[in-house]
Amino acid sequence: MGSELVTDVEPSVGDTDPSESVDGDIRGDIRLDLGDVLASTLADLDDLEPGSPPLVDELGRVRLSFSRIDLYRTCSLRFRYTYVDKLPTEPATYLSFGTSIHSALEAFHERTLFGRPSIDDVHQFLYDNWDSSGYAHVPRQKQLDDYQRARHVLAADTEKWFELPVGDTAIVVGSIDRVDVDDNGEYHVVDYKTGKLRDVQAVRGSLQLALYALACEHLYGRLPATVSLDYVVAGTEVRVPVSELDLEAARTAVLETAEAVLAERYEANPTRLCDWCDHRAVCPAWEGPEPAAFAPAVVRLEQLRRQVRRDVAELRALEDAIDRGRQALLERGVEPVVVLPHHDLRSGDDDGAPDNAG
Repeated sequence: MGSELVTDVEPSVGDTDPSESVDGDIRGDIRLDLGDVLASTLADLDDLEPGSPPLVDELGRVRLSFSRIDLYRTCSLRFRYTYVDKLPTEPATYLSFGTSIHSALEAFHERTLFGRPSIDDVHQFLYDNWDSSGYAHVPRQKQLDDYQRARHVLAADTEKWFELPVGDTAIVVGSIDRVDVDDNGEYHVVDYKTGKLRDVQAVRGSLQLALYALACEHLYGRLPATVSLDYVVAGTEVRVPVSELDLEAARTAVLETAEAVLAERYEANPTRLCDWCDHRAVCPAWEGPEPAAFAPAVVRLEQLRRQVRRDVAELRALEDAIDRGRQALLERGVEPVVVLPHHDLRSGDDDGAPDNAG
């Protein structure tokens, strides 16, 4: 099948660049009056308090992904511990690898607002965002191998981020590994796998591929002709027509999970998988909760508090410095305006970046 990668994706309906409200060309430099900069200061930390419950956006929709839905259906209490309570988990190589890829993609998608980054930029994003915490107790070669593999994955220029509204209560987020378009203009969704080979029946019943098919429709205006799992280690691709997927069942799974999350329905589901659960020590279905089990959460809480105090101190110092500079410019009769490259204004801003869909 002759095909090429889809690389130019128009933003979905409703996608906006929050920086369009700033004076200046949205792809050029930006003029900022220092008085306006200071006027937007945070009066106190109450301004930073979340305006909605965890996972719920400003429109009241639950932000889900395939992995979140899958975890909720496996054990809804573990889902709560992971995504609502955000209890710390033990570092692992596969988590560090996934986090590093995701962080690099966040940087990539932020930069695409201002022009397509080069492959060197993408590799730099990976280097800057590499998470080595999961490799502390494994041979160094394992981390080097995974880093090179991550460079290869990102170099393929294939990850397609999506935010798919489902009904009024849910939005599914994630990234499709690859979308091909053939000579007839038909789309083909491909998901890379490194694990155990699955048969055609498993692909037909894949919730993940069904969600990716719906996401393809959202991104490009129509469903793909096929979906497939590409087992990169085995060198085998298992492909099925999209007509063999149950897309309605996928929508139902999303809406049912969103409804349960909004209703805060979380119950333990003891299985053999509990032996590998990071949260078993605090789970009532295990032998816990034990006081010592909350030690990692307490440590992380104190780390975050120290970080917030340092950040607030830095914030106030910069505000004071800018205010003094503004007054000095006014006394000299100089207009207190600073000109910034557009991408500098958004550098480090996570508000518009994809959340960790995990």
